Amino acid sequence: MSNANIHHGGPAAIMQMLQGAQVTGILNAAIELNVFQKLAEGPLEAQAASERIGCPARSTRILLDALVVLGLLSKEGMKYGLTPAASDHLVPGKPMYVGELRGIFASDMFWGGMPHLADAVRKGGSVLEKHAETPGNPFWEQFAQSSAAMAFPGAAAIDAVLGKWIESRPACRVLDIAAGSGIYGFTLAKHPNVQLTSLDWPNVLDKTREWAARLGVDGKRVKYLPGSLFEVDYGGPYDLILLSHVYHHFDAATCASLTRRVAGALAPTGRIAVQDMVYDSALQNPGAAMFSVTMLMWTQKGESFSQADFTRWFTEAGLSAPALHASEGMPASWLVAEKKQG
Repeated sequence: MSNANIHHGGPAAIMQMLQGAQVTGILNAAIELNVFQKLAEGPLEAQAASERIGCPARSTRILLDALVVLGLLSKEGMKYGLTPAASDHLVPGKPMYVGELRGIFASDMFWGGMPHLADAVRKGGSVLEKHAETPGNPFWEQFAQSSAAMAFPGAAAIDAVLGKWIESRPACRVLDIAAGSGIYGFTLAKHPNVQLTSLDWPNVLDKTREWAARLGVDGKRVKYLPGSLFEVDYGGPYDLILLSHVYHHFDAATCASLTRRVAGALAPTGRIAVQDMVYDSALQNPGAAMFSVTMLMWTQKGESFSQADFTRWFTEAGLSAPALHASEGMPASWLVAEKKQG
């Protein structure tokens, strides 16, 4: 919904916002019940669709009608079919499938956390028993399983920025911090001169290894480093260090300290690549402002930071000012900087 709709839509727009959880619930149920997969075979009436998904006809019809209202299904006579958006993005196996993201946005973390947002505002940070920084939080395993639809475009974007630079080096040692699925590092590892280290909690690295097997990554050029990104010895020096969606979990002082630690593990003229939601006070990137709400709900002190913040942390740590590389169609950008010589 645009700002104009929010400002001028009146009660109807406000009611629509209050019903946002209903929309998430409808879409989550449809994905779980394989509605889009079954309708990809061709339009069906409610009775036939109910038989395909194994649910009563009445409740199936109610769900299908709601999906028509959301623009995910079409209805011609009594038959329901997929709209182009659903066909492209909600049918499992399609190249641009995003249904796995329900494991994040329809997770217990979101469902359980958002009702306590007012308490988080009062406190100044998460009130959840298991928040983002909880060691071994099982949500990060779920995130690693569910985040591919976001990771693949981001990985392709950083490969477009740094691919030729990587290939120009005799060897390129890469550290992927808080690797999650590992897709960012694995994408760069398609360059034969890359030696990759993936760092994350031990329970998450089990999922990272599963993604490596799924993607056919050369296991001889990948090693796994279990532990906390603040405590484990990074080793190195590395030619490139990746940090995707890491900084927004912490406060400014912690981000500055983390940058110094990362810079210390870089080889001379090595590079750091950070992917994050970049905040601006004019709210030209509204996704960054909205993402800060999620961080308020789920972290102690995290939020989206500005390019000026990253520039300060980088330069204080002996790095160049970062170059910003926006990812088309995505709310996150890559910030890339180089370690200064001397």
